[in-house]
Order: sequence, then structure tokens, then C-alpha cells
Amino acid sequence: MSELLLRGGTVHALDDDRTTAEAVLFREGRVAAVGDAGTVEAESTDAEVIDLDGRTVLPGFNDAHTHVFSVGIGLLETDLSAADDREEALALLADNAASTPAGEWVLGFSYDESSWPAGERDYLTKAELDSVSEDHPVVAVRVDGHSATLNSRGLDAVDFSGVEHDVREEHGEPTGRVVEDATGRVRAASYPDVPKASEALDAAIDRYHELGVTSIQTVAGLTRVRDHGYVQQEALFAHWRDDDLDLRTTFYVPQWQAESLSDLEFASGFGDDWLRLGGLKTFSDGSIGSETAKTHREFAGGGFGEMVNDREQLREWFAHAARTNQQIATHAIGGEAIDIVIDEYERALSEYDDEFDPRLRVEHAELATDEAIERMADAGIVASMQPNFLQWNGEDGLYENRLGADVRPENNRYRDVLDAGVPLAFGSDKMPPGPLYGMQFAVESPHESQRVGVDEALAAYTRGAAYAEFQEDEKGTLEPGRFGDAVVLDADPYENADAFDEIGVELTIVDGEIAYDAR
Repeated sequence: MSELLLRGGTVHALDDDRTTAEAVLFREGRVAAVGDAGTVEAESTDAEVIDLDGRTVLPGFNDAHTHVFSVGIGLLETDLSAADDREEALALLADNAASTPAGEWVLGFSYDESSWPAGERDYLTKAELDSVSEDHPVVAVRVDGHSATLNSRGLDAVDFSGVEHDVREEHGEPTGRVVEDATGRVRAASYPDVPKASEALDAAIDRYHELGVTSIQTVAGLTRVRDHGYVQQEALFAHWRDDDLDLRTTFYVPQWQAESLSDLEFASGFGDDWLRLGGLKTFSDGSIGSETAKTHREFAGGGFGEMVNDREQLREWFAHAARTNQQIATHAIGGEAIDIVIDEYERALSEYDDEFDPRLRVEHAELATDEAIERMADAGIVASMQPNFLQWNGEDGLYENRLGADVRPENNRYRDVLDAGVPLAFGSDKMPPGPLYGMQFAVESPHESQRVGVDEALAAYTRGAAYAEFQEDEKGTLEPGRFGDAVVLDADPYENADAFDEIGVELTIVDGEIAYDAR
């Protein structure tokens, strides 16, 4: 019998009563007991014992919206998120090119020009990437994934037929920058094969364990990378079959598989404790960073963004999902896009079985209006939001520079969402994937519309995330019978509300066993 006993610290069960205890016992992958040290020890038989020495135990974090393969590929290829300026980003790509055989793709991910020094905040250009290499196709994908820049050889390597409108030009010449559907063509041309995707999955799992994450909900990207099947599903199932998927994963199927998914008659939740079907993932609009979110207000660079998929297309996909009681998770960032998605959700709800609660989800909901938030509450729609997005909400930050200073208290309104009674789930969208990093912004926000308490933030990253995937009876709290998933921190978030970013993960427990140990 496998047992693990943690004692001598502070255990926050995050149950309804917000139980605080001294010890927790895991047995055969489940929570067996929580309480004072003596009582819990008496429940054990032959447990491995870990003295917490005052450390804090929480339920394992659950990232409600991430892209697990993007996390992994970013670790294997060039991670541009660490670049402090244009010069450093280009140097990192050049280092990659120097070790890549001529003719093969040089891939860079997560560059964020909005964080670079004033005067350097334009998107990367074709000419700059030509200076990196003329012997390789080179692409730098922006942090939001909705736009990318290619060098000349990269542009020549991609077929943009039919999506020319998303290839940006100046004076009749491509700038190297592409958005939305054209970015998808780039992904299709450069995406790794299944073996490398599996390698990326391994790297991502290790990274999530380092961050205290024990469950993820990985959502399909905007575009397909091959004409048949889905590379990510293939890699996930290969890991699952080989018992290598030691990260509880719920995956949301891409929009172009809506009819196929419905025809299979698989309901949301199909799977086991390690790999489950979440439902259908769809897109309505683009992003703020790429100036493609469909907004009510004009972008500083002009325009009101775009609908990546129009109302009629969303309605068709939603109808497929409702036919077999599939949950739907729809990317919607701009206020107008959110309104359209709620319209179509309200229409679709009447098509679900009466006894089924679909828990329809709006992913991001960054610029939801008061009316939209109230409508979400009335319809029971889950707000799947990312507290780390507030990293761009400071003075002279991305939100202000794209949409004006008055938008700063009007985006990512977690407080208003909670107060309205909308179920709130926190995730990272892998920008970056650290829960503690993200929660600090929501807890410390200077704007009342965004600011939440420590307990509310932790609940959104555990209980709330579990609710969003119909798993509130299995995970999200440390109660007897729940999954034996936990994170051990070197400080108590309840006592360090102004220093979340300084709290370290010391242990990650998955299925009652140590998956990560930094002691």
C-alpha cells in the first residue's frame, strides 16, 4: 500500500469550510486524511513521512487554459520571452540558426515588443530576420500566438493562398508580419512532427511540475497543422498509452473537428483520471497585442479588430456541440466578440438536453462589458481568465498603448466577474505558465474592478478550474477521497499577499507521489 504523509506545516484544504490543518495523508493516489498531526499519523500504516518544517500545502494548481505543446516547444526552441530588447531577441534567434542545419526552420516563440524600451516597440520585421539568416526560414511568433514575423526565406516557404488578407504589406511589399489565418499557415509549415511533439510534451510536463501544476486544460490552437487528424491529440494519446502522462490533462478539440466530434457521440468528460475530453474549442476574434481582437473601441493603430470566425460559423459549430452535450470553450477577447459569443451561447443552450449543465466557457473575456458580465452570470457561463495578463496593464503598457489609458481598469475584471456571480477559473495561456506569477497581479492590482483576495485567487486556480472542467468532485481541494495532488510552498500565500512572486515551489505531489522535489 502506497502512502505519503506530510506533517508539521500548514495545510490549506480549500474545502467549503476552508479547513486549516497540520498534516495530510495520501494513500493509493487519493487523500486519505487531513487534520492534526496525531490524528492523521494514526490513520497511516507504513507511510513515507515528510516533515514540512513549517511549509505550506495547497491543492495542486490546475491551469484552466493553456497550450501544453507551445510550452514544451518554447523550451526546445528559442524562447524569446526573456529578450529585454530587439537586439537580444535577434541574437537569440541567431544562436539558434548557428546550430540548425541550413534549410531547416529556425523557430522563436513568445516575443513581446510591448515590453521593450520606448522606441523599440514596433513588431519585428522581415529585414531584421533576414539579418539573422538567409540560409534558413526564420519565424518569430508573438507572445499571443496571433501574429508572427518571417524572413524572406520563411515567406517563400509558406503557401498563403486564400489568406493573403492576413499578410501585412507596406507599399505593396510584405513586411514579414502575418496575423491570424496566415499565422496558421506558418504553423502548418513549421510545426514539428509527432516525435518532436512528444519530446515537447515531456519538457512541458517537467516544467508544470516545477510550477506546482498537477492538472491542465489544454485548448486547441487557432489553426490546423496538417490536413488530417491532430498532431497534439496523437502525441497526448501516445503518452497516455505508455503511462507517461503524469499530468492530469483535459483537452479541448479544435473547431474544425466539431462535426466529427459530435458524430462520435463522446460526451464531455470521456476518458479517465489522466486524459479526458473537455469538449470543443472555438475562436471568435484575435488578440489585443496583434490588434485583431474585435473591440467596441478603436485601436491606436486604427480599426476595431476582426472576427476570425463570424456569427454564422460559430452558430454552426455550437449546434454540433449541443447535439451531443459537448461543452464549448470559445476564445473571445474584444467586447464585440464577447457579445456575439454570448448571443450564440444563449441560442445554443436551448438545444442541450434539459438535465445537462454544459458550463459553456468564454476564454479570456478581457474586455467584457457590465451587460456581458451580467448575461454570463444569468446563463451560468464560466469565465476562464488569465491573471498574468495584467502584466501588460501598467502605465505605458500594452493595454494603454493599444486602446488608451482609460482601458486600464476596464480589462480583465476578475472582481466584477466574481461579484456578479460568474464562475471564475484561472489559467495562464502559457504567458508564462506559472500560477504564482499570475496570481500576484490579480491580488495586487490597483484597480478595484480587477483586485481579488488571496483566497479568491487560490480558489480560481484550484476549485474554480476544477469546476470549469466538471471535476469539482475529484480535484481542487484536499478532502478525503479527492485526488492526491498537492503543492508544497516555502511560504504561505495568505501571509504573503504582497510577495506572491517570491514564493517558491518545493514539492509537487501527483497521485500521492512526489513528481518534483526542490528541497
